[in-house]
Amino acid sequence: MENRDTPPRQSDEIDLTQVFNAIGRFFNRVGSSILYFLASLRNIFFNNRLFFAGVIIGGLTLGAIYSELLKKKFYKTTMVLSCDYLNTQILDNTIDKLNLLCEETEREGLSEVLGIDLETAKNIQRFEFEPFVSEDEVVEMEVLRTQLNNVVADKKDLVEKVMTKLEIENKNAYEISVQVYDPEIVKPLEKAIVKYFLENSYIKKRVEIAKENLTKQRNSLNADAKRLDSLKKVLLQNYQTFGKTSRGSNNVILSDEQLSNPMEIYTQSLEINRELLETERRLYINPDFEVVDGFTTFKEPESASLFQILAIAFFVSIIIGYLIIGAWKFDAMLAKIDTKSK
Repeated sequence: MENRDTPPRQSDEIDLTQVFNAIGRFFNRVGSSILYFLASLRNIFFNNRLFFAGVIIGGLTLGAIYSELLKKKFYKTTMVLSCDYLNTQILDNTIDKLNLLCEETEREGLSEVLGIDLETAKNIQRFEFEPFVSEDEVVEMEVLRTQLNNVVADKKDLVEKVMTKLEIENKNAYEISVQVYDPEIVKPLEKAIVKYFLENSYIKKRVEIAKENLTKQRNSLNADAKRLDSLKKVLLQNYQTFGKTSRGSNNVILSDEQLSNPMEIYTQSLEINRELLETERRLYINPDFEVVDGFTTFKEPESASLFQILAIAFFVSIIIGYLIIGAWKFDAMLAKIDTKSK
């Protein structure tokens, strides 16, 4: 019988112990390198402490000079403007234009556009805005409305009522911020900004049309209310006259014509009164364009304080010190290489 030597089969399995040991050695080397690097930084700092002390003192001195003499303090305040005819794109374009005018040296363009004096224009640093509700949230609500309409197509009135309850409040409200060098100008600036938006031809036309439509609606509702009041008086008189003879019915006969239940007339009158009150309210507050909250005059500057600037100067000075020493050692190394090559 022929003996055949079979070669040993190599295992295809991976030794997980070796893998974990390799990973452990890698992290051990990384940790040791970090500790060695930190120790080197510590030694460099203490071996050159006089140099670092000079650099830090110089940095703190420059920081104090910048904070107290060179840097202009600015103040930030915000207002909330609600407008049905603004969107993020329009407002973004408007704010960008105002900021470009703020970058001009003389500020004559900003003064002309906002209708403010030149001194006020020079005290404006920049404008910013932020919508109360993101456009993504508005789109999600409209998608939900469409989906509900598709699911219950025969109950659109119910869907509209539900969506009215879930309607996002302040979806047309925007927070407009301004940074100024003089806090005393914020109130005149608020009036100028409101006037600037309100006199925009796009917004102005729509506000005027909305007001005109509301005025017509109010006049129509007043006329309907007067007619219903007259009808209620006639109904009351007829009810008092013929009520006793019509014992079995709540209906009223007027001029040989049978009218519907008088309660329907009173219910309709109440509905018209509610609509009239809502129209009067909209005419009074002008909800399609209104200032929800105006600018507030703050006395505490928004810009970095002296302590914050000194703290930044301290850490920056240390970094600069390390960079200088690193550059000096690198130059010395290059000099040695040059000497050896010669």
